[in-house]
Amino acid sequence: MFISLTPLKKSKTHIHRGHILKDAVEATRFKKEEIAAKAGYTRSSYYKHIQDAELPYHILASYGKALKFDFTDELPEMPKYVIEEQDTVYTQGMTIGDLQKQIEYWKDKYIELLEKYNKLIEERRGK
Repeated sequence: MFISLTPLKKSKTHIHRGHILKDAVEATRFKKEEIAAKAGYTRSSYYKHIQDAELPYHILASYGKALKFDFTDELPEMPKYVIEEQDTVYTQGMTIGDLQKQIEYWKDKYIELLEKYNKLIEERRGK
C-alpha cells in the first residue's frame, strides 16, 4: 500500500528573529555591549539571542526599546510595544547667590570636620 502525503505549504517563510536583532544592532553606531546593557542583558546573552531563530518577542521588545527600533515592521505578527521616550523635566535652576551659599556651607563643614580630625590625631599622639 502506498500513501502519498502532500507537503504542507507555509503561508510565510521562516524568519530568523536573532538575525533581525543582529542586523538592527549592527546598523547602529553603538557597541553591542552598550545596547545589551541598555536592554537589560549581558554581552554574552546578546550573542545567544542573535543565534536564537525563535527569539521571544519580549526580548526583541527590550532591544527595540533600547535601540528605539520597531521590530514589528519586520515581524508583523509580533505584538506592538511602545518605545518609551523619557520626558526630561527641567526645573528652575538655582541662582548664583544660592550656589555661593552652598559653597560656603560645604567649605565651612569641611573646615569644621578637618579641625575635629586634627584634634583627634593630636589627642592620640599625646597618649
